[in-house]
Amino acid sequence: MYNENKVFTMNVTVLSALKTNISQIQLLLSDFSNGTPEQEKIIAERFSMDNKPYHVNKGLILLADNHFELVNSIRPVRDYYYVIRQEFQERNPILGEFGSCEIYMRRYLCKKCHRKFVTQLNLVVEPNHRYASIFKEKIDGLIKTGYRSLRKLGEDLHTFFSILPSHQSIKNWLRIGDEKKINNKIPNYSGYYCYDEQYIKINGRKNYRLTLFYALLNIPIAEEITAKIDYRTVYNFLKSVLTDKPLITITTDHKRMYKGIIEKLGALHQLCIFHLFKMIGKDVYDRLKSKAVSYWNKIKLCIYFTKIKEIFRTYYLNVAIERLNKLLDKYDDIPRVLQKWIRKKIIPDFEQLAVFMRDGSIPKTNNQVENYYRQTDPNQIKRKYKTYQGILAFLTRKIEYWTSKHGKIQHPTS
Repeated sequence: MYNENKVFTMNVTVLSALKTNISQIQLLLSDFSNGTPEQEKIIAERFSMDNKPYHVNKGLILLADNHFELVNSIRPVRDYYYVIRQEFQERNPILGEFGSCEIYMRRYLCKKCHRKFVTQLNLVVEPNHRYASIFKEKIDGLIKTGYRSLRKLGEDLHTFFSILPSHQSIKNWLRIGDEKKINNKIPNYSGYYCYDEQYIKINGRKNYRLTLFYALLNIPIAEEITAKIDYRTVYNFLKSVLTDKPLITITTDHKRMYKGIIEKLGALHQLCIFHLFKMIGKDVYDRLKSKAVSYWNKIKLCIYFTKIKEIFRTYYLNVAIERLNKLLDKYDDIPRVLQKWIRKKIIPDFEQLAVFMRDGSIPKTNNQVENYYRQTDPNQIKRKYKTYQGILAFLTRKIEYWTSKHGKIQHPTS
C-alpha cells in the first residue's frame, strides 16, 4: 500500500533516465536564486512538488518504486477535475542508454463521462510509442549530416545505446507523410529566386528533383519529386510554391520552356551566365583538342571567347552593350563557332542574360542550387533510394540542417 499523500525520494535510475530524455526544461526566475540551476535538481523538484496548482494535469509526481501520478487530476479532454484515482498501469518504455524500464502510471476514472484515462509521459515517450523520443532525435541528427540506410541507422543505435529497433520502427520515425513535395519554413521572402532540377533514380526508375532556391539567404524554399519534366509540371510546382510570396526574378538554366513559364508567372527571367560559358566552352574545348586546327587559330579562339565572357563580367548594362558592339564590329574576324553562339544565343537572349545588371540582388547564375545538390545528394547516393517517401524523408532533414547552417535561421526540429 502506497502513502499517496507523501512523495518519496526519487529512484536514481529513473531520474537519470528522465534527465537523459528531457531536452528542454522551463525555468522559473526563482531557480536562479542560488546561482546557475542544475538540470538534475530541477527535474527532481518538478517531479516532487508539494504545492499542487489547480486545473493543471501536466505535472507529474514520482512515488516509490517508479510509480507516477498527476500533480492535479484533471480530465485532459474535458478539463474536468472530479476524477477517481484507480490502479496503476504498467509500462515498459525504452529510455536512453538505460534500456527497458519498468514504470507504473496511475489510471483515473472521470465521474462525469465515466471514461478512464492514464497518466502520460509525453515529454519523454510519445503516446502509443515504446521508444523514448530521444532516439528519433538522434536518428534525425544522423540523417541531417549524411545518407544512412535503415540498417546502418539501427546499427548506430545499437552501438551508442545498446538497442536495436526494427527497420519498420526506424522507417516510421522518419516518415513525413504522403505528399511528394517539401516546403521549407522561412519567415520572410525577398522575391529573388533560383530554380533547377536534378536527375535521380528511385527503385531503378528515372525521376527528377525540382528545387526552388532563395538566393539571398542561400537556402531552399521547396522541393518536389516528379517522374517527368514538362511545361505543366514545372509551372504547377512554381505556381504552388510562389503563391502569396513576393516575386521579382527567377534565375534558371537555358531550357527553352522556362521562358514561357516565367513570363506566365509574371517574373523577370535571368539566364544562368555560368551555363552560357559552359555551353560555349564545350565547343571551344573540342576544337582546342583537335589537331586539324592550327595553333594560331586556337589562340584566336581563346582570345575571342574571353572577349565574350567580358561582356557579362560587369554590373553596368551600358558597359556590357558597349563591349558587345565592339565585338560585333569585328564580327567577320571572329571564329565561326563563336559567330554561331553570338548569332543564335547571345543577341536573341541578351535581355535575359543581362537582367542581373539592373538589380544587384539578382543572382546571375544558379550555382547555389548546383552546390546544394552536390552537398545534399551527391552522385554516389543519388541512385540508392527505393521509394518516394525514403528520399523525401532524407531531403526533409537535409533542408532543416542546411537552413540552420547556411541560412542562419534556427530551424525547428520536426
